[in-house]
Amino acid sequence: MMIVPPNVLRAARELLGLKQVTAAEGAGISRRTIQRLEAGDFDQKHTSIVLRTYYEGQGIVFVRPTDGHGWGLIDNSEPSKADRLGSVEGY
Repeated sequence: MMIVPPNVLRAARELLGLKQVTAAEGAGISRRTIQRLEAGDFDQKHTSIVLRTYYEGQGIVFVRPTDGHGWGLIDNSEPSKADRLGSVEGY
């Protein structure tokens, strides 16, 4: 299983609307571990997989890089947090 880059892990958490403490509790890891993973501490490979698995269970799909394009995310949570953001004026 590929290690998800720190910025993608953070984007997944934010897309779900979770604070670090909430994600940590849900994944069964410490908040400090979330901070380390989001800061790029890849010595935590097993824990990174645990967090990724938790996010996937919440409806996040991690799209691996292909053809020179980077990582992506799909939010399949019910209902999607992104769907509840409302409109943004000026757009």
